[in-house]
Amino acid sequence: MPRVHSFREIGARGLRVLLAGGALCLAACAATGEKGGGVSGGPGRTGTAIAKNDVEAADWYRQAAEDGVPDAMVDYAYMLLFGRGVEGNEAAAAAWLREAVDRGSARAMAVLGVLYLEGRGVPEDKAEGVRLTRLAAEKGDPLGTRNLGVLHENGLFAGRRTYHAKDGAEALRLYRRIADMGDKVAQAFLANMLLRGQGGVKDVEQGLVWLRKSADQGYGPAQSALGFQYEKGEVVPPSLEEAARWYRRSAESGYARGQVRWALALAAGKGVGRNDEEAVRWLRLAAGQNDAWGQTELASMIMEGRGTACDLAEADALAEKAARQAYGEAKLLLGRLRDRKHPPACPAS
Repeated sequence: MPRVHSFREIGARGLRVLLAGGALCLAACAATGEKGGGVSGGPGRTGTAIAKNDVEAADWYRQAAEDGVPDAMVDYAYMLLFGRGVEGNEAAAAAWLREAVDRGSARAMAVLGVLYLEGRGVPEDKAEGVRLTRLAAEKGDPLGTRNLGVLHENGLFAGRRTYHAKDGAEALRLYRRIADMGDKVAQAFLANMLLRGQGGVKDVEQGLVWLRKSADQGYGPAQSALGFQYEKGEVVPPSLEEAARWYRRSAESGYARGQVRWALALAAGKGVGRNDEEAVRWLRLAAGQNDAWGQTELASMIMEGRGTACDLAEADALAEKAARQAYGEAKLLLGRLRDRKHPPACPAS
């Protein structure tokens, strides 16, 4: 049940918090396993390589935050938001972000703006979310600038109230500003607008240039979108092999929809040798991220006994998870699974 998905993840339904790099070297190195300057010895360390340790990272961020360092307040807030190295606590994260905002942190303004827009850790307040996003952008924060571009591109409406009007031309300007600085997400957003002709400007050639720049930096959604362009063959020469190559890179980046596209290429033998077992493995990874498309495709493979044993109960559970996300194809599949007049059956072995 293939379905075309846009590579855009952030739209009218909300803004996604994107992790920024750690500001404090000691904590960042502990969390990411980067090499520290000459640090050696001690638990978990070998030579100059510092072992990953989110618990230690969170503790150092907390200590620095308590010492009044605004960047540490933001970094610790991220750990609290995502439950990395510390028990997740969105309210506590919002409190630390507010403290950093009061100290003038543009990073904190951008992230806290997202929380107000989505009602995470704070009461939903779209007007306050828009205000903080705009302030962060005015201070030059990349996340704030990017999210302000999203607001201009999509607008923000609730009922009859307009919290932010659409302005495609301004969205293009904002995306281009930080795309020129190398922001891979903004590059993908800019490419999407140029390829679709949004904001009054359609420039396929430049759209592809920006899409490649983003994909070359390892941005999974852009890699998936570039693969889809090669599969369609409308603005680039068609190549299933090139499409499969980009789908695989997107899948390996951890992007759920890239994992689904790579799995479908494997299942169909499009641009790559057919391998149902590998297709199922990648679909399970996507389904594990609660991706409705991946859950539905996995349910279909399980029903057919392709790449794995047929298990109608498991297929039903996956289809129900996807259907509850308002995914139409999953609802159709769930109806067929539960049709008493024409009950499904596993294929004969």
